[in-house]
Amino acid sequence: MMTTTAIIHVLDGGRPFEDRVCQLVRLRDGRPAAIWRGLAFPIGPGDSIDISGPGVPPAECLPAAAPLPQTGRGPRWGLVEGIEEAWVLVAGSVAERDAVASRLRGAGLAVLRSGAWLGDPADGLEPDWFVRIARPTDAAPLSATIEAILGPRAAAPPSAGEAAEDLRRRLVKSELERARMEAAALRAEVERLKTGATAAALADRVARLEADLARAEEQLAQRQPATTPPAEASPTTQAAPRLARRIQEEVATVLQALLPGIRLLRDSLTVASVEFRDRSGFYRALRELAESGARLPPAWKKVRGAEEWWERHVSTGEDDSGRAYARPLPGGAGWDVLLSDKGNQERDMAWLRKTGR
Repeated sequence: MMTTTAIIHVLDGGRPFEDRVCQLVRLRDGRPAAIWRGLAFPIGPGDSIDISGPGVPPAECLPAAAPLPQTGRGPRWGLVEGIEEAWVLVAGSVAERDAVASRLRGAGLAVLRSGAWLGDPADGLEPDWFVRIARPTDAAPLSATIEAILGPRAAAPPSAGEAAEDLRRRLVKSELERARMEAAALRAEVERLKTGATAAALADRVARLEADLARAEEQLAQRQPATTPPAEASPTTQAAPRLARRIQEEVATVLQALLPGIRLLRDSLTVASVEFRDRSGFYRALRELAESGARLPPAWKKVRGAEEWWERHVSTGEDDSGRAYARPLPGGAGWDVLLSDKGNQERDMAWLRKTGR
């Protein structure tokens, strides 16, 4: 197996120590690292490691992320923007996903977690993976920032449904052109004969062809792509553009009809839509809140350092890495709920303690 190496600038407490060719690996949290004198150190800006910090035994590390394929283009990626976070979508192998995450992290973006994309096609792409990041605090458009790191978005190939529809349109066009040519030839034949039963029969055939022609033209017009510009998106739609709308509508309908007192916070709707293969565990957790009154349900526990918040493990349909946090609204009016995951727990806890003050 080929070993991935690179020239690494070794620092000691921030001071230059030496430059050395080091083997590259990944830490368990996904960060790239380099092995120096038997320990792996996380790679910082400018391909540097600081040996004054703690090192990790190489046996506890993962292989280095494979570089992005040299195909003359960048990875096929899309973007779903949430309120405080965003999901970079990747179509390709797990190595491509890891390479995208490494590039984003190397550019200074906070990579929160990555995993399999469980939602519907989004942003014109049928993704295999997502890389979840914290939105930068600067005012630059996030899409432009990601393009500067990963390159322009590659055009997604048409889905099977789109390809079939395109084939139908081309067949209708072909049939339409054939009918036009035959009708023109028969009109010329009618003009030449002008008299007798043969001319009447040909004229009748022309009439039938013209009727078929009109129907074919109408059918073709109905299959043309819509050209009407979309209506201006609402703020909620802008928060998660083109995102698995069917699933979002499902979640919104369930909450409105069965649990009207639930208020989802931050990017909870996006998390439910794209990171959960099965949302029944999430709905069950919400029902427990609705039926509990002001009492702590058995499966919930209080959040340490944010006593007004409760938390519960929630199944994503694949594992129990989902996390739900809830607090009662004043006067028993309902619940604030944050849906997230285990990998984002430290960030979520800081937010809960801040909002609990």
